[in-house]
Amino acid sequence: MDRIMDSPFKSISILYRKSHMWLNNTCAALDLSAAQAVVILIVCDFRVLTQDEITKRLSLDKSVIAKTVTKLEERGFLVRTTNTKDKRTYDIAPTEKAWEAYPYIKEQIDGCFQHMTQGMSEEEREEFKRLLLIAAEASIAWEEG
Repeated sequence: MDRIMDSPFKSISILYRKSHMWLNNTCAALDLSAAQAVVILIVCDFRVLTQDEITKRLSLDKSVIAKTVTKLEERGFLVRTTNTKDKRTYDIAPTEKAWEAYPYIKEQIDGCFQHMTQGMSEEEREEFKRLLLIAAEASIAWEEG
């Protein structure tokens, strides 16, 4: 294999692709795709989010989130209710079915991260996590700015 480190973008692309393949494979046991699992994860993390908040937090296209939320609602993982402050907005909340899937999804994401960082010490793994967060936040700020 040619040197991966020739470009950080190549490394990011590989990590993104491989992590989604891993999550798609492991969450197939719950009949969920990686994208659906991540939406369940973030909604459970925050308990209630609007579709716009999900879109912003995941930095994905509004139509992708709308389709994913609709599919998860139809399958009983999420419930959509009208926001009390803005009647044009919906609050998205997890159902009991989502809460049952949540620990498994977290476990699979943790397992994927452990697998992709298996050559790192615990200190390096924590530093990598910290640096990824900084890079993600900078990317979101750049997009918004």
